[in-house]
Formats: sequence, structure tokens, C-alpha cells
Amino acid sequence: MKEYIGILGGGQLAKMLCESAKKIGYKTIVLDCDKDACGGKVATKHYADNYLDEKILKKICDESKVITYEFENIPVETIEYIEKNGNIPQGKRPIYISKNRIREKSEMKKLGIRIAEFVEVENKSHLIKGVRKLGYPLILKTCEEGYDGKGQWKINSIEDVDLIQLEEREYILEKKIDFQKEVSCMVIRGINGEIVTFPIGENIHKNGILNMTIVPARIDKELEEEIKYISKKIVEELNFYGPLGIEFFIKDNEIYFNEMAPRPHNSVHYTMDACNESQFDLHLNSLLGKSLEEPKLLKKVVMLNILGEDKEKVEKIKIDENIKIYLYGKSIWKTGRKMGHINFLGDNLEELIEKAKSF
Repeated sequence: MKEYIGILGGGQLAKMLCESAKKIGYKTIVLDCDKDACGGKVATKHYADNYLDEKILKKICDESKVITYEFENIPVETIEYIEKNGNIPQGKRPIYISKNRIREKSEMKKLGIRIAEFVEVENKSHLIKGVRKLGYPLILKTCEEGYDGKGQWKINSIEDVDLIQLEEREYILEKKIDFQKEVSCMVIRGINGEIVTFPIGENIHKNGILNMTIVPARIDKELEEEIKYISKKIVEELNFYGPLGIEFFIKDNEIYFNEMAPRPHNSVHYTMDACNESQFDLHLNSLLGKSLEEPKLLKKVVMLNILGEDKEKVEKIKIDENIKIYLYGKSIWKTGRKMGHINFLGDNLEELIEKAKSF
């Protein structure tokens, strides 16, 4: 019997997947070239090797009952090798689509899901034409790799356009949506075809980085059900398996797709304490073919990210049964880097929000 679960990538999501795997009796293998990767520190085995090393990939395929990934920037060739030689139920397609913003938005357009207007940009001439077509305000983003506000430029005037220096790569220019709320939904589809969704979270950002997630989101029941319906539609019609974290904008009671990731999502870390099962538990169960039960919210919760600049605050915080703190074990605390998170639990949502704000 193969007793390992293989995980491509060794960040904090891998760490928490390893901890969930241990609960259900599996050992773990993490592949991440960083010898100091926090996921590698808790895995049963950590291969600090290149993602394209076929000898290592063969070992992982031979030893693992199932293989998954914890971030999008895995080489396509790595997934293709595992598809031929091991068991990776998610396959390469979710990564191929979600890692590129144009492919992602184009797929949503085909499904009839509301999105911001956009144009493709490869050079300054394309950018100027796009600005004329869409009108201000706009956001220019790199098609791949940008996250936490990186690789993004706000465009409110021609002066902003003049300041932008483009590299030789793909960009997407989007009409800015003046939304009232950003929310996220984690939808999980098992290899047995079952689909479940976690409670909707309301996201608050600071400096382009997720600051806190409020659950339940402060939206009406009708909107909540529509978001879950759209999320299930996406995962089913794209024929994805495993987890899919999806961010949406809400403007005037209309729902706009923003972006998605086929892995555990930062905004859903609240599930580790506030639900009967965490996103990491159901991620693994979905790929192992186990039956999936619709997750239940047991307590109201606010999840707060801990960044590198918060080290002194973390050392002073008082923990109790309604304040759960998770540090990821990263060696270097630097500004803007996600170092952990705190779940504030209770019955009064506004009090929890104030606690998180006062951290």
C-alpha cells in the first residue's frame, strides 16, 4: 500500500496539508527546491530538488497514493510527467488556466459569468489603444506570477500610462470595478463527483495584501446562494477536481468574478477552527475519493494575517480558547511577508472585527 501523499511546493499551504494528512494516517512527501521551506520542515520527506528532476519525480510517483500541488507556478512538464507515471487527479489544466489571467477571464466569459471588461496588452501601443477603448479608471496586471498587489498598476490618467515601463511579457488591462465588497468561496469537487462549498468569506485588504477575512460575509442570503451556485458551476463546467478558491467582487448586488486558485486559499484559513472540517482536510479527502460532507460553520470568525512587520505584536498577544494563532515557521520576518494567521472566534461578529483591527 502506498502510504504517502505527495505535495508539489513547500510553503505554508503544504505545511497545513501535511498536518491534515497526518490526522488521517498518511505520511507526506514535499518537493520544493528551498531547503528551508516551511512545508518541508513538517513533511515526512522533503526533496529539496528541481521540479524537473525526473529521478525525484519517479520516486514521488512510486511512493505516493495521490499527488497534489500547493501553488500555481509548477512547471507544466512536471505535471505532465506525473500524469503519465503517477496519480495527480487535478492534472495540469487547472494550473494552466488559473495561472494566466487572460486564459482565466476568457474561460469565465465562455461560461457567461460576469467579469470586468479587459484587453490583452503586449506593448505600449496595445496599452494606449486599450486605454482608449476601455476608459478610466483601469488596472494593468501581469498575466502571470503577480500576487499580493505585485505586478499591478492603477491607471487613472494618461500621465499614469506614461510612467509605466513594460517588459517583454503578457499583460491584461482591466476596467476597474468600483465594488462594495470582495468575497471568496472555496468550492471542492471530489473525484467521486461530489461538490461542496465552505461558508462565504468577506475580504479586507491593506496595501494589496489580504488583511482579514470576516465569516459569515456581511451579505444577504440570496447573494450567498448565488455565489455558491456560480462557484459550483465553474468547477463542474471546467471539469476541475480538488479545491478551487474563487474571489468575487460585489457591486450593486451584482457578482463579478475576480480570480481563482486550484489550491487552498489564504482567505479560507478560518476553517481550521470555525468549521467541522478544514479546507485542508477536504482538499485531501476529495482527491482520495472519500465522501464529502457539506462543511458547517460552528462559530463566527475573523481570520487575520500576520505579516513580517507584526513580529513584536505576535509576541505580546494573549492566547485563549477563542484566539488561535498559527505561525508558519518561516525563518526570516520581512515586511509584507505572510508569517502566520490568527483566528478570532465568538458569537458577536462586530466585536471580533474590532479585536482583529486592534491587533
